[in-house]
Amino acid sequence: MTQFKANFDELEQIFNATVDGICVIDREFTILRMNDAFSAMTGISRETSPGKKCFEVMPKTACKIKHCPLNQLLITGKGFTTDITMTAVTNEQKYYILTVTPLFNADGQLIGIVKNLKDITERKRLEQQLITLNQTLEKRVNERTQELKDREAQLIHMLYTDSLTKLPNRLRLLRDVAKSQVPVVALINIDDFEQINNFYGYAKGDFILVHLAHLLADILPTSAYQLYRVHADEYAIFLDARRAANLPDVLDSFEQLAKQITGIIPSSKFTNNQQEVQLRVTMGIAFTISDNPEKLVIKADIALREARSHRKPYLFFKESEGIDARYQDNIKWANLLQDAIKHDRIVPYFQPIYNHRHPHNQHYEVLARLIDNHGNIISPFQFINIAKTTRQYPAITKAIIEKSFSLFHDLPGEISINLDVEDMEDLPTTSLIQEQLAKYNIADRVVFEVLENHRLEGHTAAVQFLQTLKAAGCKLAVDDFGSGYSNFAYVLSLDFDYLKIDASLIKNIDKDSHSQTIVKSIVTFAQDMGIKTIAEFVHSESVFDAVKNCNIDFSQGYYIGKPGPWPVVI
Repeated sequence: MTQFKANFDELEQIFNATVDGICVIDREFTILRMNDAFSAMTGISRETSPGKKCFEVMPKTACKIKHCPLNQLLITGKGFTTDITMTAVTNEQKYYILTVTPLFNADGQLIGIVKNLKDITERKRLEQQLITLNQTLEKRVNERTQELKDREAQLIHMLYTDSLTKLPNRLRLLRDVAKSQVPVVALINIDDFEQINNFYGYAKGDFILVHLAHLLADILPTSAYQLYRVHADEYAIFLDARRAANLPDVLDSFEQLAKQITGIIPSSKFTNNQQEVQLRVTMGIAFTISDNPEKLVIKADIALREARSHRKPYLFFKESEGIDARYQDNIKWANLLQDAIKHDRIVPYFQPIYNHRHPHNQHYEVLARLIDNHGNIISPFQFINIAKTTRQYPAITKAIIEKSFSLFHDLPGEISINLDVEDMEDLPTTSLIQEQLAKYNIADRVVFEVLENHRLEGHTAAVQFLQTLKAAGCKLAVDDFGSGYSNFAYVLSLDFDYLKIDASLIKNIDKDSHSQTIVKSIVTFAQDMGIKTIAEFVHSESVFDAVKNCNIDFSQGYYIGKPGPWPVVI
């Protein structure tokens, strides 16, 4: 044992040179040596502790013979490391890493123990600061996420609600109809409402619209009937028949309701400021089992117009009405389109997009036009649905891509091209686009626009193609944002670069505070996400100024320039 102590005397300087606390204890729990650092950490005297038992001088919370780790080490012969806490003489809580190492003699017999204390108080403090910081950041992220969700919910409510009557609007009607297997819709139009507005003024007209909304809501027999305001002077009633077998009873109830509405309204007095106005309404009713929501509303509108032309208070849509004329019109357009494709008369027109931040930068949207054999310019609104039905749509996309890329590859600026789901899921079309991008090395100057109301859930191939375009350097834009279910998560999920605000929100933004509120919210969201905004349908100087005041990045519309062949005159 004397030799053992002598050896430790020689190491005393080394002990005191290290910042870690070191204490040597023999197998009888007698303290042999400790350095200054260990003494400072534990408050145990370096001068008086040698020769004493460790459990006599160690803090009682750290050393209890019954559960003593040192005792366990003497039994097992194996070292260990653990975290411990001790209260310093300053009453400060200190944190240490305790490493206990066995000492063996030359014969391999356990003769003692070395305790090493490493002060990690500062590290623990930094760790706690990091935890607190992470918790703070997480809280802020959660708060910001909730703000975005609340803003989105507010916008969705505004987009689906008529600001005057607080009824659901046309967009909400189309969404609700789309969810129904057997929807029935009735349109209610106020006869000669424009004359009422012109004679009594718009304030009186608004009063009538609100009062009529309340009256109609009171007439509806049950909450299953949903009321909407779908146009300035037009309301709609929707009922989900749920099953085709229910239709006879549902249609009978709708007829009774139509009789009630068209009978009660003319006998009701709409009084405001001692002015009495009498109203008459006309109704059109339609149902479907297979048509899309737009077609169902069109059918109800056809029935309404037929009722008005025949001076009937209401009519149900009949499938035979106008079918022959529609067939003839479809055949005419299909032949016209086929001839235009055959003779290369599908051409790109270019509409300028004005950059508010950098007015000299050039940006154009590419729009398809059909030139008939008389030289007339025909908008795609007149032939695009026929093109899809007759499977001639890919040929239109092909012509526009090839001609616009060929023209623009050596010109400055960006071009925007519309893509439909049909384009993105048609392999020849997607291959052509990729080939043309590579051929002309134009990817970084091409923006592909995707309609906001063309939801891509379930369209895996379309989503993958958009991701391919992004990887190639192209930019993506959401077109007509605000015209449908404007989901901000959808915008973020596909990493769009531009957000084109729908014409319905822009056309009256200079005088419609409701539109201004929605647009400003959209712009704030886009700016937060690093997305540029483009206002569509900028048709006047006052609208242009209002768009600038909303901090929108770009303007597009007839005030900036009409679509035309290259070169475009602005």
